[in-house]
Amino acid sequence: MKQKILIVEDSLTIRRMLTQALRQQTELEVDAFETLGETRHCNGEDYLVALVDLTLPDAPSGEAVTVLMERKLPVVILTADISEEKRAHWLEAGVLDYVMKDSRHSLQYAIGLVHRLYLNQQIEVLVVDDSVTARHRTATQLRRQLLNVHEACHAQEALVMMRDHPQIRLLLIDYHMPKIDGISLVRRLRERYNKQQLAIIGISGSDKTGLSARYLKQGANDFLNQPFEPEELQCRVSHNLEALEHFERIQDAANRDHLTTLYNRRYWFSEGQKWFDELKEQNVPMGICMIDVDHFKQINDTWGHDVGDQVLRHLSQQLKKFFPDALLARFGGEEFALMLPRFTGCALSNRIEEFRLHMRDLPLSKDTPLFVKASYGVLSVDNMGLSEALCEADRLLYIAKTTGRDKIMTHELEAAAVAGAA
Repeated sequence: MKQKILIVEDSLTIRRMLTQALRQQTELEVDAFETLGETRHCNGEDYLVALVDLTLPDAPSGEAVTVLMERKLPVVILTADISEEKRAHWLEAGVLDYVMKDSRHSLQYAIGLVHRLYLNQQIEVLVVDDSVTARHRTATQLRRQLLNVHEACHAQEALVMMRDHPQIRLLLIDYHMPKIDGISLVRRLRERYNKQQLAIIGISGSDKTGLSARYLKQGANDFLNQPFEPEELQCRVSHNLEALEHFERIQDAANRDHLTTLYNRRYWFSEGQKWFDELKEQNVPMGICMIDVDHFKQINDTWGHDVGDQVLRHLSQQLKKFFPDALLARFGGEEFALMLPRFTGCALSNRIEEFRLHMRDLPLSKDTPLFVKASYGVLSVDNMGLSEALCEADRLLYIAKTTGRDKIMTHELEAAAVAGAA
């Protein structure tokens, strides 16, 4: 994904404000210039978007906008004043948007717009319309927003497209289509996808009374009357995508442990069952490990609860680094769980042992010479269900805790210990 922003603005104050805000709020790289001449080496391959003042010292009549668009840069105009005629001209010419330089709120809108464009690079949308002209016009406007656009000319093709491209997040659906109209297509889609999974905007140029209400009642998130302004399309698309993302953030927060940002126990069981079933169906081996920090109460009593929290975060961060392909969770307190695909037997136990030793040798911080020791119940999943496998891993963890701590325990190690005792 492109991660650089170009600013061309002769006001030092605005240039600095935009540059600082973009770097702080988006973590994107920013190149800022005062004149058009300074941008002679800039081209569309390097930049996500250009924020360009409409009146520059060496381009007083908007020439900078034209030149940068010819270099294939997506352009957002910065201006203190714009007439209706100029607004229509520049939007028709293909600029993404314009931002008034009249308040901090306007500049914040520019930051939000840049962030939206950055996210759009990974978002797929589908336009469904039997009119080639209307479909292409809508698709072109969406591509200017840096969205990845698919097109379908009727409902059946749209359903196939959704099957083949499950990552599509937003549909724009015209009403008048052969065989299956837009509202009927919305109804079919809502049988598979809810409003938090897929946003749908109904479109129609029909004068039919109540058409927008019918779309909304069948499950559309929004509605647009044709013909529509590019600005209106952009605003509605952005608002619907932001609503999806807002729900995802809420859902993700509900699924995670607030201290460590690992998944919580409830989500691990829900998602773990899906992983478990899919891996079993594909005959992919897997391992499960239960982890418990040793002497955690003593750590809290000796070092304080703040350090105890650091220990849990420290362990969690290392788990994420060490096992990027695992399903990880904090089950509660100092107990953690992981499901690791494609690892069983010696490969699994060796991997967990490697992590155990890694944690023993890694101080909590430069200022806190504390090393995290833990016990591990390690299980190669065979002919058992998820709950049974987790219980067995927990039993192995208990053996590790009661036979000295700071060790891993597997069926093989348990059998060897029993044989040795005999």
